Amino acid sequence: MGPCFRRLFNWSASVQAPTGRLLTLSFHHPDAQRARRWYWKAGVELFTHAVPPPGIVLETVDLGRCAVHRLVGPHEGIAQAYRRLFQHWLPVSGEALARRACAEWYRNTPAEVPAGHLITDLCVPLGEPRAG
Repeated sequence: MGPCFRRLFNWSASVQAPTGRLLTLSFHHPDAQRARRWYWKAGVELFTHAVPPPGIVLETVDLGRCAVHRLVGPHEGIAQAYRRLFQHWLPVSGEALARRACAEWYRNTPAEVPAGHLITDLCVPLGEPRAG
């Protein structure tokens, strides 16, 4: 994801667009072959009317209703935190997973704080709660 974020920041700086929070969107293809089951988009909040270069798109991100888990610590813990959410929390929560992207909001970066103080909000998309 690093090269993607660098490209976003280089472009935003070239058009003098101030940036905000960083995020990634995770998309799951349950029918895809194992090697291509997930894909990601890197994003940054910004406000501009400039036309982006090929490979960068301007989108509005509407996450809808989500369960949010705040992870404090290294980004390497994200996969394990998602496993806990999907395998342990979701089945007993009474909630239903929606067919939208998961999102990670990076509240700070390794350039700002030590790895143990990184804060990442993991957002799991929810649909209507299950009956019962």
